[in-house]
Amino acid sequence: MGVNMLKRMTALITLFSFVLYMTGCYTSQEIPKEQFYEYRDFEITSAVTYDGRIYEFVSGKTYLPAYMVDSLIVGYVQLMGYPITVKKVEVPVAEVKTIYVEHYDAGNSCLAGIGITLGVIGIVFLIALATKESCPFVYSFDGENYVFDGEPYGGAICPALERTDYCLLENLKPFKNQYLLQLTNEVDETQFTNEFKLWVVDHPQNVSVIPDIDGSLFTISNPLKPLKGAANGVDIIKWIDEKDLLFWDSDMRNLELTEDMSHRDTLTLSFPKPEHANKVKLVVNGGTTLWGSQMLKKMTEIRGTQVDNWYKSLENPIMKAQLDYWNDREELYQLQVKINVDGRWINKGEIWGGGPFVTEDRVITLDVSDVNSGELNIMLLPPKGFWTFNSFAVDYSAEQPYKFLEISATEITSDDGVDLRNVLEFSDDNYYEMPETGQRAYLKFPVPEFKTNHKRSVFAKVSGYYDIHMNKSGEPQNELIRKIAFEPEFPVKYSISEYKKWVAELINQTASK
Repeated sequence: MGVNMLKRMTALITLFSFVLYMTGCYTSQEIPKEQFYEYRDFEITSAVTYDGRIYEFVSGKTYLPAYMVDSLIVGYVQLMGYPITVKKVEVPVAEVKTIYVEHYDAGNSCLAGIGITLGVIGIVFLIALATKESCPFVYSFDGENYVFDGEPYGGAICPALERTDYCLLENLKPFKNQYLLQLTNEVDETQFTNEFKLWVVDHPQNVSVIPDIDGSLFTISNPLKPLKGAANGVDIIKWIDEKDLLFWDSDMRNLELTEDMSHRDTLTLSFPKPEHANKVKLVVNGGTTLWGSQMLKKMTEIRGTQVDNWYKSLENPIMKAQLDYWNDREELYQLQVKINVDGRWINKGEIWGGGPFVTEDRVITLDVSDVNSGELNIMLLPPKGFWTFNSFAVDYSAEQPYKFLEISATEITSDDGVDLRNVLEFSDDNYYEMPETGQRAYLKFPVPEFKTNHKRSVFAKVSGYYDIHMNKSGEPQNELIRKIAFEPEFPVKYSISEYKKWVAELINQTASK
């Protein structure tokens, strides 16, 4: 069974689903896989086992932080009940799917809670976060620290794929009547940000406001959890019924690459369906795994000297339409939502990938006027290793009124002191370029007057694209490119093959030390 954006294995690391639950600021650095015990400024805050147990560790003056020794995670957990008691626990790493660690970056006054995938082959490995290929990071100031809060325009790897994303800034708090944010480059790529504004939405207390992929806002006032949920016939309801530390993703531990193997998982979800409902808002919290973001680079890099020509070709509407068709067919980064209508599975909508470190809530509106039963049955067929999901819900309620403002920054400054307000004010041909890891911009926004008796949600509206730093000097691998482009299911076969090679190399490297 899979879960979380970062994945754990018993005999090896599964990078296939790096799920990150971040409550703070992540400073990009390569962490040697063999030296986790020596990385002193990391503290294990939580651990999730394959059977869905969650250990949330306590620390302080009385109790040491959780740590790993030999094949155990050793720490203290608070027991339920009164009086409050604390118990020492030893959790076998072989049973652990995901851990969360906390890192304090004194230089940037940031805290980071990072989900880590584990594997045990005599020792515990830490997967280097530097393998991430994605997009910029957005940090919100919560009154004390800058907290990792968003990861916009994932998958927009060239100008033709530029897009606008909408990140809910859950940790953003007013500070001296300002909203303070940072936009950073923490991976090996050049990022081109076109526009950065805030959407401030004041809405009733018992209502949530969630965008779809195009930025249309929807109110959610009566979310209904799934009645049933299964992956490949196995119950996964506790992994996907609410937003928590339990994520579903593909189980790659014992995957055998054979001709007759299934290259997709089958997820089935059942929800209540009112008799006269014609439309439903499906709320999905999920996105692309870290391995999925790595495969985006791998499948681009094989074009070698032709990478930039391929990027340019996507400006042609015909070539872009072919890419859209490929995305619909393979579903690596855009996943079809199928609804059961009188025994037939019909495509009704599409889930877009994002992340891989932050999974955002997104609404997918679905026509259910032809669903005659009292139950709404949904099927997803995610390619193995590419998708992770935290929660699903549906809402049939009518839209509620809310107050909406789009606001511009009063100040945007690069880390070398350049004024960027005009650069990021409009979506045009003027970009803020971040070619180097560690670059950042500092943004200040005014805090609009708050509507009393309401709740406020703030979204970062960010447009742009990024250029992955890769080797573009090799000859194009034309046969491999042809198979990826035209042979159905081959991209995920190639992905699984590359994953298994990566694991084998990791094991060999470890054995040689």
